[in-house]
Amino acid sequence: MFVNSGAEAVENAVKIARYYTKRPAVIVFENAYHGRTLLAMTMTSKVKPYKFGFGPFAPEVYRMPFGDVVGPAKLRDFFLQHVNPEAVACVVAEPVQGEGGFITPPPGYFQEMVKICRENGILFVADEIQSGMAAPDDVRHRALGVEPDLITVAKSMGAGMPIASVVGRQEIMDSVHPWGLGGTYGGNPVACAAALAVLEVFEEEAMLGKAKALGKKLLERFESFRKKYPIVGEIRGMGAMLGLALVKGDQREPAADEAKKLAAFCLERGLILLVCGTYSNVIRVLAPFVITDAQLEKGLSIMEAGLAELCK
Repeated sequence: MFVNSGAEAVENAVKIARYYTKRPAVIVFENAYHGRTLLAMTMTSKVKPYKFGFGPFAPEVYRMPFGDVVGPAKLRDFFLQHVNPEAVACVVAEPVQGEGGFITPPPGYFQEMVKICRENGILFVADEIQSGMAAPDDVRHRALGVEPDLITVAKSMGAGMPIASVVGRQEIMDSVHPWGLGGTYGGNPVACAAALAVLEVFEEEAMLGKAKALGKKLLERFESFRKKYPIVGEIRGMGAMLGLALVKGDQREPAADEAKKLAAFCLERGLILLVCGTYSNVIRVLAPFVITDAQLEKGLSIMEAGLAELCK
């Protein structure tokens, strides 16, 4: 199903899951980001800037800790304490949490999660709006280890054009009555042409290989940052989707102010950095695949100079 934005894709994925299962409840996770429309905003975890002052929120959305905190077996406890599993339509998760701070769950996490979902007739929805577009056998299976029932895709899909999609198993997608899903501009021909061009370039120019090579370069450089600068606490993410968590003090607390200072330092020198994470202390890097080695080196050098300045 083609729509215009990631939030619209998420909302329609939930609609489809509810229709197919005839159940109302949705389970999401701490640190999650799913969009800014009413239901997607409710599903999003962080209050400021996404939810502050915009309530009341949508009902029947339940939130549990993500994989970096507890194992998937926590879902069974969640059924006892928070929501009846027979009322749950779907569990919605990002394979790698984006706005939440590039958090990647441990191996096997999603396999166990989906097993519990299937035991209870619950659909599993993978929100790949920020993390998706790589080959399923390489990234989706490595990150998730499972085939989701529904997947949401956007962002890179149209390379800036307004297009997103819900992809899913046929019996689930086809369960909704005719005209139950739709929208004025969904699947508009200009955006669809852009998405087709993206897919062609993705294959012809071996973008997955470029992503692996770029991720390797970034990881090696970030590891050197972590060894040289105490403010760098950990490296998060996978592939070319990497983040640096900044910390301070003996307790290694989140260094939000320092992350803001680093972003300002870099901006003055021509490098735009994005800060994310629940505590606003993670510098996230999603470099475009068209970046040259010289551009990459220039950006990393500016970032390193900023880290050195913070550690003086």
